[in-house]
Amino acid sequence: MRAFGSDTRLPTVAMVLDLLRERDRVSRIELAQATGLTRATMTNAVRKLIDLGFVQEAGTARSHRGTPRRLLELRSDACRMVGVQFDRYSAVAVVVDLAGRIVARGAMPAPGDRGPDAVLPEFAANVRDLLESAGLAPADVLGIGLATYGPQDREAGALLTPQPTAAWQGYPLAAGLSELTGLPVAIENDATAAGIGMQALGGSPSNFALVFMGGGIGAGLIIDGLPYRGATANGLELGHISVDMDGPRCDCGNRGCVDAVAGAVAIAARAHRDPDLVSRLGLGGDPLADFRTVAAAAASGDAAASALIAVSARALAVATVSLVNLLDVGRIVLAGNAFADIGPVYRRVLQEEVDRAVFMRHVHEVRVELAEDVSCVAAVGAAMVVLRNLLESPEIGDRPAPKR
Repeated sequence: MRAFGSDTRLPTVAMVLDLLRERDRVSRIELAQATGLTRATMTNAVRKLIDLGFVQEAGTARSHRGTPRRLLELRSDACRMVGVQFDRYSAVAVVVDLAGRIVARGAMPAPGDRGPDAVLPEFAANVRDLLESAGLAPADVLGIGLATYGPQDREAGALLTPQPTAAWQGYPLAAGLSELTGLPVAIENDATAAGIGMQALGGSPSNFALVFMGGGIGAGLIIDGLPYRGATANGLELGHISVDMDGPRCDCGNRGCVDAVAGAVAIAARAHRDPDLVSRLGLGGDPLADFRTVAAAAASGDAAASALIAVSARALAVATVSLVNLLDVGRIVLAGNAFADIGPVYRRVLQEEVDRAVFMRHVHEVRVELAEDVSCVAAVGAAMVVLRNLLESPEIGDRPAPKR
């Protein structure tokens, strides 16, 4: 079974659904005013959503012109989607409803140095277990979204990198997991997925950038409510902006990349150069786990651990200033499980650097915020990609309403 379709279609229906998710009850006229769409276009989009069973009419409200306005509301229980976010060192899965609420969540074994032939069956089994725990069958969900690192080919559902092993490069991840689960599968860049997840979880403006740090560092961008992906869906590789031209050689070929200086793997490697710190904190061989141990120690006031986190936060702050200067955004959101224990420290350091060094700081404020659910927001976004791909399909009007 192929992954859901591409993102090249006009996302009118998806845009309307996003607005309905943000608001409790709203009329067609208010939706048209908020989106700039014509009434005819809005009526058509709403009709499709009603036909799918995603939206229903919910009474009327008084109008200044005397004619009551028919109100619309989201049917949050109309469908479910599964989202999985993974990299070499961690994996998490969620089941999400139409409103973006997490119905179930669970950690999964990380891929490590294993190949996809070993990892995907494990993912499939964990997804089945998660659905069962939520009282759902595979037929109850629209599909699975996979959020992971790049570069990747979204259309082919494959990674274009030999990380963590050569077996992953070009492997048909989406098709492979789809065959194992019987569900459509789509892949998405983890940082972009986290931006989409922020929208689904509510409270996000239509324009913001997201800095993502897990096993690696990346960035996502939401413009006018839509994710920016670049020419090949591999844009905004913040981790490969150089912050030290004489720094360590990165796997990408550049020197002093922020990922090679500030990333979890780099900081864990620095920590292992301090035998006392290794012994005192009980560091092992998992870089992300070691980073989080160092972060927790830093949060508790350990001087050596705090010094390492300070190196990371400063380098990431320099890269973030470049990101803001390029994009002229007014909001930066931090997400990714590397921020789980030490997020407030990074937020403070990045805010201080942004306030000090962003070129447009005298024109407008730039706020740095921490995602409410840093560890699961990308998985939520991956789940919502499944829904967005469905809504952006030209055949949407011909699709039957999902089982509920």
